[in-house]
Amino acid sequence: MSRLLILSAGAILALASVANAAPAMQPLKISKECSQYTGGTPSFCTITESNLAAIPVGTKILYYGPVTGSPLFGSSTTVIAVGNGDTAVGYCVTYDTASPMQGTCAFHAGSGTLAGFQAVVKVTVDDKQIYHWDGGYLLGADEAAK
Repeated sequence: MSRLLILSAGAILALASVANAAPAMQPLKISKECSQYTGGTPSFCTITESNLAAIPVGTKILYYGPVTGSPLFGSSTTVIAVGNGDTAVGYCVTYDTASPMQGTCAFHAGSGTLAGFQAVVKVTVDDKQIYHWDGGYLLGADEAAK
């Protein structure tokens, strides 16, 4: 009887931990071109491809520094500015000394259609100077239900 109680308690704890597990991230793939990026504050790039409808092609990604335009690395507060109050805020760090250039961006907050937006992406650049973000995202419960 005690073994049955222990096994039952273990099963309940296992189910409770699964129920409280973090939600699964969805794949995020974004490409952007940066021909109008100046290294000033703010500078911006423009999204050319996106697999997330809430971040459509043409969306601006604004970079506010503190370190933009450095030959070694970039470090910047980053805002995805869709428009009409639909934004996401994060931070990016890129290492220009790596070949090819690489880095990481993490987003922790959003508003409007991006309310509750969280994402972590790897940053790379191809031979055509198109930057790619590959990673995962979450949207707030209210937005994910839409």
